[in-house]
Amino acid sequence: MTRTRVKTFFRRVAKILSYMLFLFTLQVSNVCHAAVDEVSGGGSIQNSKIGTGIMKMVKDLTGTLQWIIPTAGVMVILFYIFKIMTGDEQDQMRYKKTIVKVLICVVVSILAVTIVNLVAGYF
Repeated sequence: MTRTRVKTFFRRVAKILSYMLFLFTLQVSNVCHAAVDEVSGGGSIQNSKIGTGIMKMVKDLTGTLQWIIPTAGVMVILFYIFKIMTGDEQDQMRYKKTIVKVLICVVVSILAVTIVNLVAGYF
């Protein structure tokens, strides 16, 4: 393949993956917000200005991280796939291990952000 064909291929793959991750993140976000809206309580902490400010900040931060983390993960994975395709055969195993590490980190961080979002909804 020529370099331009490889670049267009990666652009198409990146676009498709980003659309898929965006839709997945929207679905996760909607499920989390539906679960949070059903729960109320928190007492005096919920009614204080500091408590409401912190809760708004946590919800905004977790909502933003839910789409930043997968997008950044896809970009890093695409970079390493490009390195595998253009690099030496000796380096391929190292890049494959890095891709697996990135996938694990993305999954764990999305789960952590979702759990923090759900727990924050109870206060």
